Amino acid sequence: MSEQLKTEFTKRIIELQTRVDSIHGDFAEGRAADWSEQAGERENDEVLNALESEAKIEIQQLSNAIARIDRGSYGQCASCGEDIATERLKVQPAATKCIECAD
Repeated sequence: MSEQLKTEFTKRIIELQTRVDSIHGDFAEGRAADWSEQAGERENDEVLNALESEAKIEIQQLSNAIARIDRGSYGQCASCGEDIATERLKVQPAATKCIECAD
């Protein structure tokens, strides 16, 4: 099971890194000379920055989850040491706390 999770997490990290690379490529294309187009591009930049930020956070969370799998502590609450509910891990695979400690 743990190897399967590591594989799933690694695939997701690759997808997210591809997204980040694509965003960097979009930024590298440069900007239009027209002022109204530049205003639209600046709004687009804000959205791209937010997407990039979210992707980087998820990459870090998944990398940390892989490290916990390797240490044998994946699925254990970092606060109380109890097992994190399987249902919680299905929804949030990178969870580090059980629902009680997360509240």
